[in-house]
Amino acid sequence: MAENQGNVRDLTADEGFKLGSFLKSWEMVLVYILIVVNITLMAVRPDLYFTSGTLQSIIQSGMDVSPLVLGMVLVLMLGDIDVSCASVMIFASMCTGLSMDQGIPMIPSVIIGLLGGVFCGFINGLLVAYVGMPAVIVTIASSMLFRGIVEIILNVNSLKNFPAFYVNISWDNLGGVFPLSLLIFLIMGAFFVYLLQKSRFGRKLYIIGNNATCGQYSGIDVKKTKLIVFMIMGLMSGIASIFFVGRMGGSVSSSMGTGYEMNAIATCVLGGVSTNGGKGKVYGPIIATLIMAFLTYTLGLMNIDANIRKIVTGIVLIIAILISNFRDASDARKKSLAAASVRTQEAK
Repeated sequence: MAENQGNVRDLTADEGFKLGSFLKSWEMVLVYILIVVNITLMAVRPDLYFTSGTLQSIIQSGMDVSPLVLGMVLVLMLGDIDVSCASVMIFASMCTGLSMDQGIPMIPSVIIGLLGGVFCGFINGLLVAYVGMPAVIVTIASSMLFRGIVEIILNVNSLKNFPAFYVNISWDNLGGVFPLSLLIFLIMGAFFVYLLQKSRFGRKLYIIGNNATCGQYSGIDVKKTKLIVFMIMGLMSGIASIFFVGRMGGSVSSSMGTGYEMNAIATCVLGGVSTNGGKGKVYGPIIATLIMAFLTYTLGLMNIDANIRKIVTGIVLIIAILISNFRDASDARKKSLAAASVRTQEAK
C-alpha cells in the first residue's frame, strides 16, 4: 500500500518546464495571432507598414486602454466585472482638468484626478463587497452616475487645460523608436504580474475567484479584498485618464471614452482571464492589448466602417469567452480523469 501511495503522489508532482506545453500555451497562441495580424498588415499596406513611425503609432493607439486592462484583470479574477471604468476614467479626467482651471498646481491636480478615480472605485467596492449587490448591476448604475455628473458639470464644453506631460506620455518615443507609453505599460504590467502571480494578495484573489466561501473559512477577509480590488480598478482608471487625455491631444469632453470598458473586458478575456474568476495570468492580457491595437489599426487601414469594427470587437469577445469556457471544461475533464486514475490505483 505504501508503494501505491508513492505512485499516487508522483501523479501530482511538478514536472518542470516543458517546451512543447509552453509552445501550446494560450500566451504563445496570442503571440502567434499577433504575428498573423502583423503579416496581414504587411500584405495589405506594405508601403505604410515599413514607413518610419507606423509601428509606433499603432502601439500608441492601443495604450490608452492598457491601464484599464490591468485593473480589469484583478476584478475578473474575483469573478466580478466593472463596466463603469470608462466613466470613471472621464470623471478622473474632469477632476484634473477642473483643478487646473482653478489654478491648482500641476502635481496636486494630477493627484486629485487619481484620487477621484480611487473614490469611484471605493463606492463600487463598498456596494459590491459590503452591501452584497451584484458587481454588474452596481457598475452599470455607477457608470451612468459618474458620466451623468460629468455631463452636468461640463455640459457641451471641453476641458483643455491639462499637464503637458500627458501628451508626451502618449506620443513620445524614446530614442525616436520605442513608444514611451509602451514602456510605462510594460512597467505597470511587470508590477501586476508580481501582484497577482507572486504575492500573497494575488493568491487571495485566485482563492476567492475559485470559491469565495472557502476563502472566507481560510481566514481571508473577502469583503476587504474585494474593496481593495475595486479601489485599484479606480486608480487604474485614473491612470488611464492620463493616457486617454494625452491621446486626445490634451482635451476631454463628457461624450468621450464610451465603449472603452468593453475593450478592456474583451482584451482581458482574449488574454485568457476567465470571466468565472480564479483563472488567468497577466501575461496574456498584455499581449492581447497589442493584438487589439494592431487589429483595430489594420481594420481602419482596410477602410472598414467604425461600427463594423465594434462588431468585430464584439465577435472577438464572444469567441474569446467560448474558448475560455472550452478550456475550463477541458481542464475539468482532465482533473476528473486524473482523479479517476488515482482512485483506480488506490483500489489495486
